[in-house]
Parts: sequence; structure tokens; C-alpha cells
Amino acid sequence: MSTQLEAVLDQTRDALIAGDFADLFKLAGKVEAMAVALPQLDRPTADRLRQKADRNARLLQAAQRGIRAARQRINEINAGPSLSTYDMHGRRAVIPGPSLLMPRRV
Repeated sequence: MSTQLEAVLDQTRDALIAGDFADLFKLAGKVEAMAVALPQLDRPTADRLRQKADRNARLLQAAQRGIRAARQRINEINAGPSLSTYDMHGRRAVIPGPSLLMPRRV
């Protein structure tokens, strides 16, 4: 049972790296079901499973940060043209560009 769970954890890692969210959804149910049904494990096996689960958790957090950054960037692009600068403390300041709704004189 633990080797099957290890295989599913490795498949989960592969799906996270590939960005295959449909596969992740399926694998999450498998991991939960297998984890609940696990018998008492020896220390090395338990440590190995914990390391793989921790690795996957870090990958999932990184994927979430990437999705948030992409969503933010898409919103910035949709907001229209702007100029970004940084002050002496490294804080970002956005200078809005000309409004696309404002009529221009020719």
C-alpha cells in the first residue's frame, strides 16, 4: 500500500510540474483515500512518504504563487498602458497612461 501511495505522490509531483490541473484533481482523491487506509508504517517508510508529501506541498504553493502572479499581470495588461517606476526604497509606483476613453485632438 505504501509503495502505491509513493507512486501516486510521484504522479502528483509530475502533474504539478506539468501544470496538469485536471490530473491533479483526480490524484488528490486517490492520495486522500490511500492515506486514510494506510496501515501502521515503519519509520523509514513514514519519513519517505512525509518527504514526498512535503515536496508536493511546496510545489503546490509555488504553483499557487505563479497563478496569482499571472492573474495580477493579466489584470495589469487589461487595465491599459502605464509606466512603472520604483522609488529609492524599492516600492513600485504606477504612472497611468492616457485614457483610452478620452477623445484625442487631431
